[in-house]
Amino acid sequence: MCILTIAVPIFNMEWCLEKNLATYDDPRLMGRIEVICLNNASEDGSKAIIERFAAARPEVFRLVDRDSRGYGSAINAALALAQGKYFRIVDADDWVNTEDLVKLTEALGSCEADAVMTDYEIVDMQTGDMTPVLAKTGGAHYGEVYTDLDILIKTYPMIHGTTYRTGLLRDTGFAMQDNTFYVDEEFMLIPMLHVRSVLYLELDIYRYMVANPGQSSSPGNRARMQDHQERVIRRIAGEYLADKKRNPGNKALPYARYRIMRLLGDRFMVLLIYVEDRKKGRELAKSWEAYIRSTLPDLWPEVKNKARILYAMNGLHVSIPLYDRLKRALLRK
Repeated sequence: MCILTIAVPIFNMEWCLEKNLATYDDPRLMGRIEVICLNNASEDGSKAIIERFAAARPEVFRLVDRDSRGYGSAINAALALAQGKYFRIVDADDWVNTEDLVKLTEALGSCEADAVMTDYEIVDMQTGDMTPVLAKTGGAHYGEVYTDLDILIKTYPMIHGTTYRTGLLRDTGFAMQDNTFYVDEEFMLIPMLHVRSVLYLELDIYRYMVANPGQSSSPGNRARMQDHQERVIRRIAGEYLADKKRNPGNKALPYARYRIMRLLGDRFMVLLIYVEDRKKGRELAKSWEAYIRSTLPDLWPEVKNKARILYAMNGLHVSIPLYDRLKRALLRK
């Protein structure tokens, strides 16, 4: 029985793909996992690397050649093909801890929770420094199944530590937007509106690489693709508002509200600090403020103070490095 499907979307990743795929190449995982390698029209040697792994372990690795470069449609394609009881995503420039992945498949075999949360480590590409992200820091008890979903507010899960029951994703018709960056936030909120149970496991699975200037999360790319962020937040907010009206007793709504509130504030930071043209950034921020006031009026009081500080920083032309130093100083207090 296939227990876990891992979707790996790939576009021109020959420089890191071998390291990623090698972490699933373990005989203990045969019959337990499938790794769907979505080759999104790569123009480098990515396909040849996938073919080599698939030839060596066809029970584990599956090549799916695609004409589109879209991340969202790649994940949607993997979900349609998934044979695993559970489903998760690993980006091609990241990798996993094989030992704990084996343990995860053992735990998932008898698990019925809608979502399973595991720990991960952030790896600095430049220095090699590793920072653990532990659910227990947010108060989660490992081995416990939660039906009170306020625990999600305390632990604030990310895609790197999240595994969903495949049936839940399919039954709710979940699909990501295509040709859009930052859709990991869709993965972290829209299915959660349908989750009724969450299990936390003391397993250190994922290695999330940061400090790569080419990543979509770099300040320059976030500024350049700020409209992608807006599309994602608007979709998430729409799903939240619809579910709030349809099912006001949904225990996932406080988590969804909290996550959206943080995303609203984060977008002000992108517009007012990261966008190089400060005047354009202010104009976009004013439009964003108007959207919040009209669509999510109850959330405006919770983000307005951050917005006002960022407006002031924008007017003072606070640089990104200075902003980062100020933020770190405040967090230390």
